[in-house]
Amino acid sequence: MFIKTWLLQFRVALFTVRALAYNKANSRAVVFDSAFRPVFWVVDRFVNLLGPVFVLLVIVLITAVVMIYYTTILPSILEKHIVRIILHLLVAHWLLLNISFHYLKSVFTSPGYPPEGDKLPGKPENYLICRKCSQAKPPRTHHCSICKRCILKMDHHCPWINNCVGHFNHRYFILFCIYMTLGSLYVAVSSWDLFLEHFFSPKGKDLSNSKSNVNYHQSKAEIMREKIANVVVMGGYKNLLEFEHNSSVFVFMLCSAVTLALGLLTLWHAKLIADGQTSIELYINRANQRAFRKKGLVYKNPYNYGAWDNWRLMLGLVNNRSWMSVLLPSSHHPYGNGLSWPPPPPKTPKYRILPL
Repeated sequence: MFIKTWLLQFRVALFTVRALAYNKANSRAVVFDSAFRPVFWVVDRFVNLLGPVFVLLVIVLITAVVMIYYTTILPSILEKHIVRIILHLLVAHWLLLNISFHYLKSVFTSPGYPPEGDKLPGKPENYLICRKCSQAKPPRTHHCSICKRCILKMDHHCPWINNCVGHFNHRYFILFCIYMTLGSLYVAVSSWDLFLEHFFSPKGKDLSNSKSNVNYHQSKAEIMREKIANVVVMGGYKNLLEFEHNSSVFVFMLCSAVTLALGLLTLWHAKLIADGQTSIELYINRANQRAFRKKGLVYKNPYNYGAWDNWRLMLGLVNNRSWMSVLLPSSHHPYGNGLSWPPPPPKTPKYRILPL
């Protein structure tokens, strides 16, 4: 009898909650958003506070990997043939230059914000109104609850750059991911031999038994190791081999993990760019596809111009801009102003055949 009474009271309470909180005109997404609003509030405040910490952590880790490269990996590279040494130095510093440039541009470049209603092109009634900030939203614009404003072609808010990824810094973000993945892979491969040597050997051998104390016919690598040894011993390590042991294992494990994790994230974002959609639009397009499928129709993404053109527009490779602006640091803007989305401009041929 007690159980039946308890179940009846539970059903009445459940019916009361549904009657007060549910509206047939609302979708499940609205109900879900309302129910988890306290959780979203905590996450927004947490990410907003830790954003600068994440940026500092990225800078510290990149600096640590660069220092270990110069002190531990580079001396072993100097023992190779001169051609391989030059290739290593060129590739390493090319990757470092692109990683540093695109990360700083991702952090400090504004993703793009819609102007005031009277400054938007066209008629105001042609734009949707953001239900959070009550401002007119151009196409592909979404509101960021962390930045507290609408973002042009918002992809997501990235805590690792403490900034939103939007129209004007999307290129910097994806190129940073690409170059960071390549740089981590390069360091992991370059430190593979050192990792095997130190991971399967006892830690902290005596420095007097190492090649660094050989005083005759010293190579460039051995001379560099001696100079590093003086700095390492002054830094608190007993000898150079103890520092090489810790740094070799650390840098290989770190770069391998970054290559795997960031590589998968980069591939996912590359697929989104090739499909002409952002992370947010992926779920919107899926919902539209299901709705159209129920009506026997096929939904087509209006911003998908084909994989090649989608990448070309995002990278800003228009108006005869070459791929050198991707291989080397460049501050050029992407195609368009982020307010409207015209089709890509046709490619202009390099050579024109003049009529006779």
